Amino acid sequence: MAQFFQVKVQFRTEDDKGKIKKENVSYLVDAMSVTEAEARTVQYLTERGEEAFEVKAASESAIASIIVGAE
Repeated sequence: MAQFFQVKVQFRTEDDKGKIKKENVSYLVDAMSVTEAEARTVQYLTERGEEAFEVKAASESAIASIIVGAE
């Protein structure tokens, strides 16, 4: 059975005036442990060229399953 974790990441970006903005984003990750979920998230973001981010939290999700519709 799949196990899902919610990983909260904070991104830092600079606006046109040089002010640092923070944006919080949550990811749902299929993993066996919190540690694996965090590592997968870091790998995912790094492979996509993200640099200015920090994992703020990771916890087990109450979601039991993800149902994807047919295309």
